[in-house]
Amino acid sequence: MRTIVALLLLGLVSPFSTAQSQTSPAQSTEGASATTAATATPTASPEFEAATIKPVKEPAPNRMHDSEEGRRFLTRYTSLSDLILMAYTIDRQQVAGGPAWIASDEFDVDAVGDGIGKQDGNQMVWQEMLQRLLADRFKLTSHWEDRELSSYELVVAKGGPKLKVADANEQSNKGCRGLGNCFFIKVPLSEFSRFMGFVVLDKPVVDKTGLAGEFDITLKWTPDETQFASMGVHVPPPVDNPNAPPELFTAIQEQLGLKLEVRKTMTKVLVIDHVERPTEN
Repeated sequence: MRTIVALLLLGLVSPFSTAQSQTSPAQSTEGASATTAATATPTASPEFEAATIKPVKEPAPNRMHDSEEGRRFLTRYTSLSDLILMAYTIDRQQVAGGPAWIASDEFDVDAVGDGIGKQDGNQMVWQEMLQRLLADRFKLTSHWEDRELSSYELVVAKGGPKLKVADANEQSNKGCRGLGNCFFIKVPLSEFSRFMGFVVLDKPVVDKTGLAGEFDITLKWTPDETQFASMGVHVPPPVDNPNAPPELFTAIQEQLGLKLEVRKTMTKVLVIDHVERPTEN
């Protein structure tokens, strides 16, 4: 089963530009019809000191494994498509173009950071380094476009929110203790929304609650087969248990006083212009 925690370690934060990459959704002008590639000076971006990329001879779906050990980043049985999602923190629907092999071929990646480790807390630098690696080794070039996609809007439910305001002295954290049992400590609802769209649901989630501040959230629900699919996880059929938590949409409304509504919205999509298989080293 693909590990959820591993992807979260790369940071569910807004993506940003890199050396041979493009302006991120977070940096793009609101309402622009399309954003073309923006090339920066290659030396302006941090990069891995060394990186080994080896094609997996026998791909094994659902066996992806990632870890960060100090300045070292390791990932096994990982497709380029998954690496792109890690690097840019976007939903699978937000990637367009590219050959079929970017989702089927798998790679083992072993990279060492350039003088900064995840323990330093700068997760965005690690994302930028991964973006640079994809540009250098996979010859990935791309651009952002605004496209109309089906997404979820997180709004306040009738009766008002049921949220616990976070203590200012808490350390921010988030993750899942299992499928359908996730926690968020000291996070804004925009970050909660990104998590739900990136990890759990099959569509992006946009925070439209208008609620500012940071919250402590515990959400327990019974997942269905459509959820966690972007992580390569197969959710088993629900068992007949009268004490099981409710389904996700009901849980969000009952436990958080919020609800998810399906909308058609203009969303930033990463369009792949060119990519190549890396040479083994």
